[in-house]
Amino acid sequence: MSRKTTTGLDNRAGERIFSSPVALAFVRIVVARRGVSEAQARKIYLDYLNRAEPPRKRRPRKAA
Repeated sequence: MSRKTTTGLDNRAGERIFSSPVALAFVRIVVARRGVSEAQARKIYLDYLNRAEPPRKRRPRKAA
């Protein structure tokens, strides 16, 4: 069975995402409520982010 290797770029991206107080709170709540490990809770958060739709482009405002 092959092992998935991560690059430094992947690690830095994960560190950046989970440096947010909101992300850390989400992980702590999921661990406490669902009784899963921190790694599983982080995966749930990343799945949530990947599933979210990007914001729609806003039209420029008309001058009044």
